[in-house]
Amino acid sequence: MAFEVVSPGQKVLLVGNPVAQAQDLQRTQQELLEKVTSSGSISFEQFDRVPHIPLPTSVYNAVISGAIQPSAFPHPVASITKFLKTLAPSGSVTLVEPVLIDYAAAATATQTDALRLPTRTTSALVSDVKLAGFIDVAVIDSTPIDDETVEKWVIQCWGVEPQEVHSVADYLKGKVLMVKVTARKPAYEVGAAAALPFARKKVVTVATAPKPAKESVWTINPDDDEEDEELEDEDALLSDDDLVIPVIKKPLDCEPVGGKRKACKNCTCGLAEMEDDAAADEDEAKVVVVTPKKKVATAPASSCGNCYLGDAFRCGSCPYMGMPAFKPGEKVLLAGNLLNDDVDL
Repeated sequence: MAFEVVSPGQKVLLVGNPVAQAQDLQRTQQELLEKVTSSGSISFEQFDRVPHIPLPTSVYNAVISGAIQPSAFPHPVASITKFLKTLAPSGSVTLVEPVLIDYAAAATATQTDALRLPTRTTSALVSDVKLAGFIDVAVIDSTPIDDETVEKWVIQCWGVEPQEVHSVADYLKGKVLMVKVTARKPAYEVGAAAALPFARKKVVTVATAPKPAKESVWTINPDDDEEDEELEDEDALLSDDDLVIPVIKKPLDCEPVGGKRKACKNCTCGLAEMEDDAAADEDEAKVVVVTPKKKVATAPASSCGNCYLGDAFRCGSCPYMGMPAFKPGEKVLLAGNLLNDDVDL
C-alpha cells in the first residue's frame, strides 16, 4: 500500500476513483484510520472532482491518490497542482498510476481520443510533479502490468471507443507499468519571501593626486553679445508668387449630386473614407434581439456511483451529503414532519 508516509495524528486526504467498489473504499479507509489513530483525521474526495472544486489551503499533512483499486487513472497536471496547495508545508503526496514504458508508446497513445488513457512515461510524470512545485520526488516502485489487466482497463476505465478497443489493447500489451511516486512540499508556502543575509561590501577609498586642469580648446568672449550683427530680412526672402494664396480646384466628380457630394473613383480628398466610416456606423447601430433558451434543471450527476449508499461512502463535496440512503435512480423525498420544529414554543 501507499501508507508509508502516514504517521499518527496527521490529517490525510484520500482520493478515490470512479470505478472503485464500496468494499475496497471501506477497507482502504479502515487501514488509514489505523495509521493516523484517533488523534488524526481522514477526508475523502473523488478523483474526477479534484480539478473542478476548491480544496482547503495548507490543511493536510499527506495526500494519497491511486491507492484504491483499480489504480488505472493518470493524474492530470491540474490535480497535482491542487495537491500542492492543499498540503501544509513539508506535507507529502503519494501518487499511484499507470505509465508507458517509452516515448514511442506515449506518442502513439496520444493519437486516440480516450481522455483517461495513460500517455506519460515515468520520467514525464516525475517532471510534471517537479514543475508543480514539489521537491524530493522519488519513484518508489515500478511494476509491469499483465496483459489481462491492461485489456480490462481499456474497456472499463480508459474510455476507449468501442471500435478502437481491440487495436488499443493489442498495442498496449507489455508496454504499461504501474509506478508509485512520492514527493514533498517545501517547508514554506507558495509566494513566501525572506531577506537574504548578504553582507555589504566595504568601500575602500584611496587618496589620489588631483589631475591637472586641461586648457579649453574653445573660448567664449563675454563681449560677443554686445557686438552688432546684421540679420537677414525674412520678408526679403519671399517672392510675389509665394504670397499668392493657392486655389484648390475640385474634380468634376466631387460636385454635389442631388444636394450631396459624392466621392470620385480615385478620391484623394478623404471623402471616400468618410463615407465608409458612416456606413460602418450604420451597421453597428443595427440591434439583433436574441431570445435566450430556458435552462432545464437536472438532478446532480454522481461521478463515483456511491451516493445512494449513504454519507459513509460519499465524498466531501457530494450534493447528496446529509440525505438518507436511497435506491439508484430513486428521487430523494423528505417526509412532511421532518420540516417541522421538534419543540413547540
